[in-house]
Amino acid sequence: MDMPPAVVRRDDFRGKDIGLEQFDLAQEKGVASAYSAWAKDGKSSFGPVTMARTDDFNSESFQSDMQRQKRQGRCLHYDAGVRCSGIIGAHSIQKNGALSLVADEGEVCAISRNFTDVKKRRGGVCFRRQGIGAVSTFRGFCERHDTEVFAPIDTRPLQPTRQQVLLYAYRSLCRELFVKECAVEVLESQARRNTANTAIHELFSDVHQGMKIGLQNLRLQKQYYDESLRTETYSDVKYVVFHSNQKPTVVFSSLIYPDFDFLGRQLQNLGNKNPALDLITFSFAPMVSGWGIVFAWHVRCGETCVAFMKSLATRIFHDRNPGDHLFRLVTSTCENLAISPQWWNSLPQPSRIAIENAASQMTDVFSPIRTDYLASGLDGISGWQFDEVLSEME
Repeated sequence: MDMPPAVVRRDDFRGKDIGLEQFDLAQEKGVASAYSAWAKDGKSSFGPVTMARTDDFNSESFQSDMQRQKRQGRCLHYDAGVRCSGIIGAHSIQKNGALSLVADEGEVCAISRNFTDVKKRRGGVCFRRQGIGAVSTFRGFCERHDTEVFAPIDTRPLQPTRQQVLLYAYRSLCRELFVKECAVEVLESQARRNTANTAIHELFSDVHQGMKIGLQNLRLQKQYYDESLRTETYSDVKYVVFHSNQKPTVVFSSLIYPDFDFLGRQLQNLGNKNPALDLITFSFAPMVSGWGIVFAWHVRCGETCVAFMKSLATRIFHDRNPGDHLFRLVTSTCENLAISPQWWNSLPQPSRIAIENAASQMTDVFSPIRTDYLASGLDGISGWQFDEVLSEME
């Protein structure tokens, strides 16, 4: 007998064999399964029977593997060698120039990596107060190269110069490359470990293959940037900077492969196994007055990235409100961000939930990406205002 889905409450299962137990399990785990069967002779009866689990997946082990892999640092500088022994926890978002601007007593709100929080949100995102010393760090550079290479952006506000723009993009790229390399190693290990449960094994294997394609592209992009840095050809990177005189509330450093633009049009197919996908970075940058969002891309990615920025310009021209569109992009696509605790606490609960839900979109491997994820949502929350746009797109 087929029955349509129906909303149920705990009281509906009281006194019904294993029903109450399964309801409570579903509330805790998100899903519970039970099966009914009957004997062919219509007489024999026994049960209920608890079926043995066929998987050995341990989510705590998965989180531990990821953290352990991230602690194994290496220097990603193009001239790295045996001298690069002093690997540090490099900040992909500046500690003094950015994180300190939104911190409250040395803490910011950042995406929680705590297993309890991840489990509570069923894999979704939630923000928790964390010390700025650990936020946004990655063990991807030795102390010498981190200090020498990024001095033009760590010791001076964004003007912008071509060199500064390239370095903001390079840091975002290296951080993403480091994280992706760690994830690929862990997923490959988990796929080998979880062979008893076919569904989990195939899920890890599929995600692993997708990650490998992304990693190939990141390594290709890094080759472009390495060559530009090595030869000091800073004009290889084009940019758009949105400048604001407001007090910052969110700081970030990230990148995306633009799939859909701000009008919901497809720019490139991320399912294509060809590793040559176009990539754009976007970073928070302190300026002499206020702060800016630096969009940057290598000239080799010009076709897609220029189209992406032109779609943003079209939206801004029509509604004169760049703040909502930029906040939507940062929140929906960037997991490497930190929020002012004071600003976060000032938001009404529905707004905080909306931000966490938007940030969770990209973590859900079971749901397709909406074509309009940059076209609507989170309107009126950020209050971001921008005073001027500086660009060099040609």
